[in-house]
Amino acid sequence: MYGTIERTLGCNVILIILGLGAAALAGSQFSRVGIDNFRDIDLRLLNWIHALTGFIGLMSVHRNHGSIVTKTLYCVSIVMGIASAIFYGFTTYRVVEANRQLQQLSGANGFEQEFGQENANYAGRIAISATMIGVSALAALVATIAVLVLDRLIVSTYPLYPIPIRDQERDVERARKSVASLAILKLALALGLVGLSAFLEYEHEMVSTDKYIQIALEHVAAMLAVCSAVVDLFAVAVALSIIAATWCAKTVDNNAVPFYKNDLKNFYISRDNNDVNAISNTSPRFIITVVHGVLLGCFCLLFILCCFTGVATAAVLCINSETAHQRVIEQRGAGRYHGRLISFLHVVWSACLLALTIIGLLDLVWRGEFLGGDLLWVSALFLATAMIYSGNHVAHSSSKFVMNVVCAGIAVEKMCASINLIYQYAAYRTYRENMVQETYIGQLVLICITTGVYAAALATSLWGAVMYGRETVAVRKHAFKHSTGVHLFFSIGTLFYAVVITGCYVVFELGKWRYEQVPIDNPFFRLGNGPFALCVFIVQIYCLTDWRLLTVSACLHTVLAALAQFTISPAISNVYYIANLLSAQVQASPDVDTIWTVALILAAGATLACVVATASSVIQAHRSMFLLHHGGGSNSSTVAPLELPSEKPDSTTNEEHFGTLQHQSPMGSGGGGGVTATDAAGQVYYSHYGAGSSAAAAAYSNHAMQTTLQHGVQPPVPMEEQSVYWSADENPFYYHTSKRYYGQPYQIESGSQEKSGSLQYHVLRFYGYPSSASVAHRHARPLASSAAQTQLGHVFD
Repeated sequence: MYGTIERTLGCNVILIILGLGAAALAGSQFSRVGIDNFRDIDLRLLNWIHALTGFIGLMSVHRNHGSIVTKTLYCVSIVMGIASAIFYGFTTYRVVEANRQLQQLSGANGFEQEFGQENANYAGRIAISATMIGVSALAALVATIAVLVLDRLIVSTYPLYPIPIRDQERDVERARKSVASLAILKLALALGLVGLSAFLEYEHEMVSTDKYIQIALEHVAAMLAVCSAVVDLFAVAVALSIIAATWCAKTVDNNAVPFYKNDLKNFYISRDNNDVNAISNTSPRFIITVVHGVLLGCFCLLFILCCFTGVATAAVLCINSETAHQRVIEQRGAGRYHGRLISFLHVVWSACLLALTIIGLLDLVWRGEFLGGDLLWVSALFLATAMIYSGNHVAHSSSKFVMNVVCAGIAVEKMCASINLIYQYAAYRTYRENMVQETYIGQLVLICITTGVYAAALATSLWGAVMYGRETVAVRKHAFKHSTGVHLFFSIGTLFYAVVITGCYVVFELGKWRYEQVPIDNPFFRLGNGPFALCVFIVQIYCLTDWRLLTVSACLHTVLAALAQFTISPAISNVYYIANLLSAQVQASPDVDTIWTVALILAAGATLACVVATASSVIQAHRSMFLLHHGGGSNSSTVAPLELPSEKPDSTTNEEHFGTLQHQSPMGSGGGGGVTATDAAGQVYYSHYGAGSSAAAAAYSNHAMQTTLQHGVQPPVPMEEQSVYWSADENPFYYHTSKRYYGQPYQIESGSQEKSGSLQYHVLRFYGYPSSASVAHRHARPLASSAAQTQLGHVFD
């Protein structure tokens, strides 16, 4: 309906305004009314995602494709809005409480001279915090409405899908049961982690003089997992599982260092001083140490569950006619045994890192400053990569390739960081002279072992990436050209993020070891994983000449977007912290002032890089999905990606290439050509292509018909032009909508026009034919026929 489109556009515009408003409120931290929780965490800039969501929503409605990316962003905005509203609800309470305590001193002599200006600033702080509650809550509400309204843009009645062969139905049923089971487990664990995270914050408040929320991001990660699990129960959402998995992994990384490190240090110090608060099993310090450790372990399990859900969901979406052919390729020769060997090696490296993590957490004299908490999430990553090789579920080569690329990017960063630590410990005079010899040697040995494990994991990941990259390219035999200029332009955002985050890592490490200055509280550059972004950029550049890795590129960009969005809050919090140090006018040497100034510039640049990387990655994923489903033509050409038959036709490849629905440009769209084929009985089959269709599509249709007729199978009849507005619970290889032509009444085949008042109601019927398997492979199903019919309704002016 036209009113539905207006409401969708209105929701997107409101989201853009709210996102920009939240970013403007983040800038108020540099004024006198800045909130005092800047040193721990701040979520104002995190809510800029609402503006990106609104922009992508507008672009999707305008270009008539990309509803899945839009719905995913709506879900993310809902979670961010709810989490931020709760966060600033507690923050507002703390600001009001601090103001009340200050007012109690108002009768003291000299109060006006000492605290007069500070007391006047509290009104602005309360207003800003309360405004963030309204902005976040309203954004969550608008995003929820937008999800519901978006589904009403396309009305599908009585959808019937093509009848798959028996093996495909079994695979689909098994995969859906697997997704539902994993979603239930994920939902139960995520809800428990939400409560456990809240309890941990409460315990931190009991022992800390700072009463503000300290971490906050673990709440958002758990809520994202809850949202992903709920969606998986009713539909399928690969992107949400990827986003939730990324946030869970980085939550473990963020909480381990410095938060859990500080909790352990405080516990050991209190115990050594015979503090009763550390000795008793009911003391806050002991409870914090145990609960925080359990929280980290549970988030690792939740990360693995999210990875499995994503793989299982992708299996549901990708079980089509190419599945059988892909399995044949993956099981040929020694590839199966190589995969098992890679899986075993990943398990070994994961076990080694887990052992080093446990050693680092124990109170051993000879471990020194070595703390293995930051190894825990990498151990979980390697274990998840190994587990997807299991033969108990469907995992395609593209999933394995993505996981190996992620492992390679993380391993190379950690290996370089460990090599730097070895050099610094060996060359730094303070460590050589002021440390006990046993501790010095033990610490150095642990770091050397860690470096060796990372080097071995890097080699294993590169092996897996090369092997499964070749298989992915071999399976996806598509061919078309697309605009490389747009692709290259948005690739710059990924490269910018990789260079800035990696540069921050190098510069801050240099300042630590060369000048003994650490001007930041939370090392955000360690969370950003710049080398991984460089790996994504390399895959992105490869897609400029060969688009067969576009699916992999879309998944990697989803990971990068989630990673950059996670890093925004620690980065901007450090910007606030360094700016506050510089504005305090603390007496320091010129070198220290220079270091702080450089640190402020780098932290601000990293924050900008996170925003740019998030936006460019989302747009790249959006564009990749369009190219995957519509090919590389212009906006008026919607020829879907076509499978090119292999050189050696067999029953498997024929089933692969001709078992899916193909699409063509609309009839009568300004001329065009067609191809014909004749079977043995003399019946002529005709395929028409509009002017916007590619020559490759016509060549494919001619070849497909001739090859199919030689095997005695009726070729699939091309469908009318389709858009990408398919819902999340539909198989993406079949479309159930039509492109809208505003102000142009039209009739397609059996379509009809009905008038209701001043509106025209167009009824379109599309006919999709079943896969070209033999009749023996088909079995009865309710309401199934030789042609699956879907009726759609649209209302226009």
